Amino acid sequence: MAEGRFSAVDLADAALARVEDVNGAVNAICTLNPQARDEAAAADARLKSGAAPRPLEGVPFVVKDNIETKGLRTTFGSLTRQDFVPETDGVCVERLRDAGAVLLGKGNTPEFAHDVVTTNRIFGPTRNPWDLRRTAGGSSGGSAAAVSAGMVPLSIGTDLGGSIRVPSAFNGLVGLRTVPGGVPIHPTDFAWDTLTSHVHGPMARSVGDVCLAMTVLAGPDARDPRSLRTVKPDYAACLESRSLKGKRLLCVRDFAGAVPTEPAVLALAETAVARLEALGAEVVWEEIPLDDLLKIVVGTRAFGMVARFGSVIETNRDDLMAQLVNQVEGSLKMSLRDVTEAERLRTVYWNRMRPYLTEYDAIISPATGIPAFRLDEALPTKVGGKTVERFYDTLLAAYAFTVVDAAAVVVPSGLTPEGLPTGIQIVGGRLSETAALDIAVAYERAYPELFSLPDIDLGVPLSNEVRATTGGYAIR
Repeated sequence: MAEGRFSAVDLADAALARVEDVNGAVNAICTLNPQARDEAAAADARLKSGAAPRPLEGVPFVVKDNIETKGLRTTFGSLTRQDFVPETDGVCVERLRDAGAVLLGKGNTPEFAHDVVTTNRIFGPTRNPWDLRRTAGGSSGGSAAAVSAGMVPLSIGTDLGGSIRVPSAFNGLVGLRTVPGGVPIHPTDFAWDTLTSHVHGPMARSVGDVCLAMTVLAGPDARDPRSLRTVKPDYAACLESRSLKGKRLLCVRDFAGAVPTEPAVLALAETAVARLEALGAEVVWEEIPLDDLLKIVVGTRAFGMVARFGSVIETNRDDLMAQLVNQVEGSLKMSLRDVTEAERLRTVYWNRMRPYLTEYDAIISPATGIPAFRLDEALPTKVGGKTVERFYDTLLAAYAFTVVDAAAVVVPSGLTPEGLPTGIQIVGGRLSETAALDIAVAYERAYPELFSLPDIDLGVPLSNEVRATTGGYAIR
């Protein structure tokens, strides 16, 4: 851009043309920013005036529809907020705009970002660009599909139980679960929420793009008290990573059977580990038992569910989807003793996980136990030939590290025989994402063919019927 070969308006026009071509089928972007082209023109005018290019000058991006955007509708995927227009940007949007990026629109989300299937009563389902009959995952499904469909190179999602990591794996992307406080969150009603470990983070086509985004997104902000404990790492230095010689990696297949995993997914994860080993890493295979993880998840989530939505179901129950209502009602049945016991068990779990996180440079596992599933069919009841009692167990690998505040980056591990993307998660330490990003960069440089976008088959017959509903997966 600085050399005049193309302009920010050129980038915006290309993005908007791609949206015109494919978003009707994918339904990733639920609200377009009508000022996107004007914002791009302002970036061009700035450069023409002689100003130095900012880090993300003219780069179009999408932000999940549960993150506030000044003057642009932010619905949270809920009829209860369908007309809400914020007066301020969320911190991550503010920082991206200050760095020159152009907001193209909002990424679709399930209601209040509380489901693994991205659909809602306002906008309907988001579809996976690799196979439009399948889910893009959730809850950052719109943000993921917008990148996978080639509409934007960068998007922002949120992650608690895998809401960045699951869609990244399902869509063949790179997605980063940041450390709590690493990317400040504001506005929020619960700035001191240390129980649920909710974070914001980037999703992109490459690890390099994620690192570049983090140079802008990360760093303390007085409006988020959690962020004041963090020191901003040197994300640019991660881009120099080449060899993994001397790195010790603990590799996990299915957490001692706790995460039902399709053989094809596991085989691709094992191949990815072999690739890491070929780059010089020392690999140790060992299963990490999850024991009371589900009790911890349900108990700690109960705090957030009741605090955020307890009064909402009293006043707006008919406007809410069953997935959210069931989770809130399940949480309301829990006692204070249940919640405190979950937090005690979390400490026990941390003491058991701590040696793994400190004695190894990273932990590697499949990001999910399954690839993206069909929207028009009931959720899978068998995985790898075994009956699945709780569908959400197939995605429990994400929560295994959420509850200890660990950072994790998902990278592609290859395609199943059906042509569906899968991913591995690389889990680093608690206080920095760079340990995981260093490994991810070396992996990407050695195996760039794994980082690709799909050719979207727009001829697939589509239906807005969604039978793959969880009904409140975390509480069942």
